[in-house]
Amino acid sequence: DPFGLSSLTFNGDGTIYIYDDNGYLLGSCSAANNVIRGSRPWPSGTNNYSHYNPHPESGSTGPYGSYGIFVFDVPGRSGMGVHSGRSGPESPTEGCIRTTDPCMEYLNQLHQRDPIKNITVR
Repeated sequence: DPFGLSSLTFNGDGTIYIYDDNGYLLGSCSAANNVIRGSRPWPSGTNNYSHYNPHPESGSTGPYGSYGIFVFDVPGRSGMGVHSGRSGPESPTEGCIRTTDPCMEYLNQLHQRDPIKNITVR
């Protein structure tokens, strides 16, 4: 399916949930939307998948982690995505949702067989 089937949900409870196209929970990972001073957190709503950027220069403690970033179309914002890096999910971002390297590895594998179509943030 070129438009994707899987989806992500982040409720602000410290977890990102991963669902298949039938709404079945595939897994969950630690995640946070802590932002640096002067940045805005991810707004509530559902945002469609835009693209993936691998960021091979980053590494596990770099700004995007070892597995890049899944970017979503968020109105009025640019580059909003899900990625890992720094000291883990609690490390602040400029508005993105940060998770763990193992979670991003899983999302990359999932995206290859069941493309991510959107993320819902509540």
